[in-house]
Amino acid sequence: MAGEERTIEGAKRTQEPQTSRPQKKKPAGKAGTGRKKLSKKALLARKKRLRKKKIRRIAGRCALSLATLLVVVVAGVYALLSVIFLGPSQTAGDLLTISLLETSALKFVPSLYYGQAEIDAIKDRNKVIEPEGTTDLTLVTIRKPEQEPDADASENTNEQKEEEDIYVEEITGATYHGWIMVVKDPSRVSVGVSRDYFTDDARGMLIADMAEKYGAVGAINGGAFADSGGVGNGGMPSGLTISDGVIRKSSGGADLTTVGFTEDDILVVGKFTKAKATEMKIRDACSFGPALVVNGEPVEFSGASSGLNPRTAIGQRADGAVLMLVIDGRQVNSMGASYADLVNIMVRYGAVNACNLDGGSSSNMYYNGEILNDGVAITGSRHIPTTFIVR
Repeated sequence: MAGEERTIEGAKRTQEPQTSRPQKKKPAGKAGTGRKKLSKKALLARKKRLRKKKIRRIAGRCALSLATLLVVVVAGVYALLSVIFLGPSQTAGDLLTISLLETSALKFVPSLYYGQAEIDAIKDRNKVIEPEGTTDLTLVTIRKPEQEPDADASENTNEQKEEEDIYVEEITGATYHGWIMVVKDPSRVSVGVSRDYFTDDARGMLIADMAEKYGAVGAINGGAFADSGGVGNGGMPSGLTISDGVIRKSSGGADLTTVGFTEDDILVVGKFTKAKATEMKIRDACSFGPALVVNGEPVEFSGASSGLNPRTAIGQRADGAVLMLVIDGRQVNSMGASYADLVNIMVRYGAVNACNLDGGSSSNMYYNGEILNDGVAITGSRHIPTTFIVR
């Protein structure tokens, strides 16, 4: 009986409806607090904004890093130069000072360390002392073809180089590397100009283009020109400029050293006006300086004479042969040459008269269709108004 009661009771519990637990309802959120589904266009716009923001953030960090690096580099360079400028070696400070003063873009640097009085003192103790005399024309005797020595007479000299009409040699020194061109016939050398009439807004020419204009086999850069800040267009020469017997420009001729050839093909060096040049019958000339050798005597100089920089010079031997010299500078393998170096080279090659020409980024030598030296200008040859050409 007890078993039946438990069975009946279990059946009743089975038949009774089961009540489910009340389910929790999601609280009704306030209007606008739920996520809103964005359109595809809005999503793209949002991604674009985030991408721009990220780029700006990266660019800002890069700019900050570069600015920091630049400050560190500038501070390091300044500290390094301080050791040279203000260090115990006056010679090193003088050499760096005058080297920078000879540039167009960096001549302000010494003024960061020295006052003007000290800069003037450095220039005064490192300079070339040019003579005031005129060129002695009798020291040069132009060798005519009929005066050439017999071949038999020169067989006993192994050390003497057999000269061609034109030849080029590499030259090296402790601080420089360069080229010298020897032209036996001085009548082949003249001044080439970028144009017959110079104007301030007209650009100069590249040395290779100038050589092509005149049909020249060789050329070096010539005289000074207006070059404010090192960014001049190379179109306006300074001082006296004469080409093929015609005076192309004459302002400032008495202030700058001028070098050129007379109608008798003798190289003259000095400071002379338009009237004096006409009186001397100068056929080709341009201005720069200083003189290096005058009447067989090397010029005197004090200190280092100058800084180390790219250089160009021209000279003449007693037999009339012309010496055209270009030195590379401001490079790892060639720091450059001083005026004293140019004097030594010209004397070694037998110059009786010689003069420095424009240098720096203008220094170039052209020969047989190519530039021989490694010019300092990143963009290659500069535009210049004058050259000494070999036709």
